[in-house]
Amino acid sequence: VKMAEMRLAIIKLHEKGYSTREIEQLLDVSKSSVGRHIKRYDETGNHEDRKGRGRKKTARSRKNIERAKGMIQRNSTSKVNSGRKLGKKLGMSDRSSRRILHEDLGLKAFKFQKRQKLTEEANKKRLDKCRAMLKRFSN
Repeated sequence: VKMAEMRLAIIKLHEKGYSTREIEQLLDVSKSSVGRHIKRYDETGNHEDRKGRGRKKTARSRKNIERAKGMIQRNSTSKVNSGRKLGKKLGMSDRSSRRILHEDLGLKAFKFQKRQKLTEEANKKRLDKCRAMLKRFSN
């Protein structure tokens, strides 16, 4: 059960008049946890997390995301803006810079590669072989 759901259940039982001990036994959580959630509810008036909780973003901050976006817009050639080189320019790890590119900017790394053209005849032959393989391994 997620923490937010657990917290909400604790608050609802508290509002119905259940004691801390009863809530603890019903939901199988520690007494201190029940007390902490009730105290937070009494202080803030709601069951949601306080603002600013959790680990703060450092490398993937809005500022760095905007800087990376600007660098890519100015020069969009793949060799200049690899995740590694972008990370070096921004002063962060290459993993963080690749995360900015992929998760925050929705970009994917790719490299154009020349391939042999697939003719209609080769395409048909390939399809026939695939069907034969499926038939052979169907059971």
